[in-house]
Amino acid sequence: MPTSRRDISLTQLTYFVAAAEHGSMTAAAEELLIAQSAISTAITHLEHQLGIQLMIRQRAKGLQLTAAGEDFLQRSRRILAEVDETVAALHSESLTGKVSVGCFRTLAPFFLPTLVRDLGERAPKLHVGITELTADEVAPALAAHRIEVALTYDLGLDATLRLERLAQVPLYAAVAQHHPLAHRESVSLAELAKEPLVLLDLPLSRDYFLRTFTNHGLQPTVRYRFESYEAVRAMVAMGHGFTLLNQQPKIDSTYSGGSLYHIPILEPTRSLDIVLAWNGEGAVPTRRARAFADTCRDVIGGSELAMAADEHL
Repeated sequence: MPTSRRDISLTQLTYFVAAAEHGSMTAAAEELLIAQSAISTAITHLEHQLGIQLMIRQRAKGLQLTAAGEDFLQRSRRILAEVDETVAALHSESLTGKVSVGCFRTLAPFFLPTLVRDLGERAPKLHVGITELTADEVAPALAAHRIEVALTYDLGLDATLRLERLAQVPLYAAVAQHHPLAHRESVSLAELAKEPLVLLDLPLSRDYFLRTFTNHGLQPTVRYRFESYEAVRAMVAMGHGFTLLNQQPKIDSTYSGGSLYHIPILEPTRSLDIVLAWNGEGAVPTRRARAFADTCRDVIGGSELAMAADEHL
């Protein structure tokens, strides 16, 4: 007899999603504050009810989802999100539960502290779950329903996503305060191409920075590559080269104690849009996701960088 939907509980789905996302039943148990055996038993029963294997248990590698498990994970996330939204709708005076959001890695320190604070003031019972992402990870995370909405740069994003522009940030060069190019009003790409480049080496970001030169028939000299925004800034501040960046911290000093000087680039270059990205499947965003988006519009859309960008459009 096929399994009835009444035979599967929301608790089983919750335990399965937690174990799948952590890759460990022990870690899922710690998050949910229950015994590890309860999660193991629930998932085993779930697999028996479905008649399929969802997970491969490997002592050394932890939990590995099967192909069926990957599909069931996406569907389970949707089900749990819809149940949460239905329950929240019954208490329209307040937002409760959890909203899962993604944030581009280098944008996180600039905006997330304020966003979480302001959203907490609006909806104190709402928990914000945050996943740091690079641009190439945004679409898969939305498609798999690991996140409901992403705050990111419009940098090689999947054409199926729905985007909402919040602000635009121009490209600039940064050098150490004692660098020969420091205190210039502007600098040409040809001048920069002669200097060693400290590259922010993130997927799609690296291509954006390098194309800035190749689009003008120039080839930069990459001396160092780092995935850390602050490592790039610190190396530049100590005189190990220049870099190209978009976001500007409110302070010029770095972890190493050195300081940076920001220089506008003489040639026309591509600015980056800071956007909200949504799954393009047509699903209506939850109230929780809309609340996060509203906070982003207030914090980022009303910021000085957004207004400065609009003046140049």
